[in-house]
Amino acid sequence: MNALNHTLSIGIILFAQVANAQFTGGTSGVEHTEALHAQPRPGAINFAQRDAGLHEYFIYDYLAQAIPIVDDFSIDRTRHLNASSADAGVALTATYYHLEVGGVSTPDMIFTSDTTHYTLIDTTQADTIIVTVTALPSTPVTVHDISTYPVTSVDLDAWPTYNIIQYVGSDPDTIHLQPPFDLVQDSLLVYTVTADTRTYTNPDNSMHPLILWEEDEAYVNGTYPIDPPTIGVASFDGMDRTGFPYSPDSPNNTGIADHLTSVPINLQYPASDSVYLSFFYQPQGLSGDSEVQPGDSLMLEMYAPDQQEWFLQWSTPYTALAPFKQVLLPIIDASLLKNGFRMRFSNRASLGGAVDHWHIDYVRLDRNRTAADTLLQDVTFVYPANTLLAPWTSVPFNKFNEDPAHYMAQNVDLLQKNLYTVPAFILWGYSSDSTCTGLVAQRSGYGSNISGNELSTFNSAHPINSGTSPFIYDFSGCIDAGFPKVKFWTNATPDANRYNDTTRFTQEISNYYSYDDGSAEAGYWLNTSGGRIAYRFDTQGTDSLRAVRMYFDPIFTYDVFNDPRDGNFLITIWSDLNNDPIYQNISFSSPEYRLWGPDHFVEYPLDSTIAVGGTFYVGWTQTNAVKMNLGMDKNRVNNDRMFYNVGSGWVQSTQQGSWMMRPVMVSTTDPFASVEAHTPSANAMQVYPNPANDEVWIRANSSASPKRIELLDATGRLMKQYVFNPDRPLSIGEFAPGLYMLRALDALGNTIGQERVIVQR
Repeated sequence: MNALNHTLSIGIILFAQVANAQFTGGTSGVEHTEALHAQPRPGAINFAQRDAGLHEYFIYDYLAQAIPIVDDFSIDRTRHLNASSADAGVALTATYYHLEVGGVSTPDMIFTSDTTHYTLIDTTQADTIIVTVTALPSTPVTVHDISTYPVTSVDLDAWPTYNIIQYVGSDPDTIHLQPPFDLVQDSLLVYTVTADTRTYTNPDNSMHPLILWEEDEAYVNGTYPIDPPTIGVASFDGMDRTGFPYSPDSPNNTGIADHLTSVPINLQYPASDSVYLSFFYQPQGLSGDSEVQPGDSLMLEMYAPDQQEWFLQWSTPYTALAPFKQVLLPIIDASLLKNGFRMRFSNRASLGGAVDHWHIDYVRLDRNRTAADTLLQDVTFVYPANTLLAPWTSVPFNKFNEDPAHYMAQNVDLLQKNLYTVPAFILWGYSSDSTCTGLVAQRSGYGSNISGNELSTFNSAHPINSGTSPFIYDFSGCIDAGFPKVKFWTNATPDANRYNDTTRFTQEISNYYSYDDGSAEAGYWLNTSGGRIAYRFDTQGTDSLRAVRMYFDPIFTYDVFNDPRDGNFLITIWSDLNNDPIYQNISFSSPEYRLWGPDHFVEYPLDSTIAVGGTFYVGWTQTNAVKMNLGMDKNRVNNDRMFYNVGSGWVQSTQQGSWMMRPVMVSTTDPFASVEAHTPSANAMQVYPNPANDEVWIRANSSASPKRIELLDATGRLMKQYVFNPDRPLSIGEFAPGLYMLRALDALGNTIGQERVIVQR
């Protein structure tokens, strides 16, 4: 074990440095992109919501693995720890009570750890009051800590939650203490979750249990890496398994963040069998975080079953963005070559969000390997497909049906790789169901790659609405919406891994236009009050625009000067950026976040539905310099349709990506009708009269304590400041008719309420 201990010591020295989180990314003048602060993930948030404060612990059973081990993360082989007590295969196996007296626990047990007393007051003596105070009898209580598992216990003395007072000659009075009490009966319910019995087929056609990794802290995805070896990676960052920061209140804290731990593996082989572990890794990717922090790192540990200890075997410090690099490690220590071996990847990072990214791909563990075993006889897709439309990822159902051929892409280009030194004979194709008739249409035989593709990345061109057999979505039988399921496949000879030969997605055709793929990799913001953004949509004919859906990054780094909840904007629509807007909401809007819902988008209704046609621009006019972090999809590039204006004219965005902003049209059936619409939070102030002529009154709620009032115009410019006096009106007679905002500030300058006001004469 000396070699193992030596490696561990090196690791401790390497990771002793401390880093600070920097949520910054690409900048251009006043437009900025930065890393996401949160990215809520499916299932995990639902589990947190349904927990409802119960103390529950789930023990997951796993099927052990045997070599060869292969995982390129083209499918998710992590165990998602989202079990519920009501799920099939979940059984209650133990109950632990918080309080126990004499080996017995009852539901009504309640104590205090502070001594309570019996007080006897004697007033029978002339001119003398005698007060005698004695402690009430204590009770020996065993207190079990049910916040952790396994449960730990401590014995202590506790007292009843009341005092007794008695006057001589009278009955005693019991004076009950007021809750909360520090010792109240509670319980921990421990459940066992049966093993997942699904299987996985290795490249050698051997069958293995599907679940290879015992937890889901690392995020299996295909949108964050840059030029990965295969489609799909496991990403490590500063967010936990639910997609929220490990340390939301102190985002600059650093520490061990994500883990990716294998289930037990039978590695009981002699060292002469030449067992090697290999994998690829990349720092940063598309996370939007380009800050290199000293001490951030990626680590690999291995578990010695007999010693029941983890030992650091490999690590690397964080660097600037670089291509994927392969690592090969021989496993020769006898303490590791055991049945019950495990491996664990982890990262040291800032714990405040999607920063300090690492991406790993193509993990392989097997015997009879050498240090030269770096080649993969595999042909694979590189990125997931997401649309058969052009340039859209979604269009309104009614508009699509008016001219389906107009919206279908002529071709879809998908990158593929041949990772081997020998050319492969490669064919490809795709299929789609109609979603409403149940019929499946497929197309193949239109293309191939036969020679010269060894060790290369190449494009596979898939004809959609082109060639001899053009494909158009069939929505016959659908009413107002369609959700076709699309699959692309590649077929290569030779080829090792069938899972990375397929990419699937569901295309929604319902009631909105979109360019983004629904996945944010960064946030976008302007740093100027009065700044405007405008997103160009080139459409056919006329339609009715009723709302705008937007995804905002849930920012957790609130402070006095940059609290996104203070951000305000007016939804604004243009037909031509050389002219004034054709529409602007009167209602102010602020960034809102959905912890979980359809794509996390929030719908902001227009004050009134308007007619649009041909080319129109959807965006906002922000009323202050607070950054609001609009979601930015960095995989689909549409910045030629993205424009901003900070007072000196419209400029095309230089940020590569697509804003996650979607105009919503009027539709008979709205697939997102259940999405909660934006509703302003209850204000701490009221403004009257409104509209007003020369003066307005401010009435503050009883819980608010405004010190001053600011008057801003519709672009967020500060027009006037007032000292708040509830007994005096504010004079506004000097201002031109129009829309303004009154903002109430407390003594520290925090916004505690705001309301629009219309000056009208």
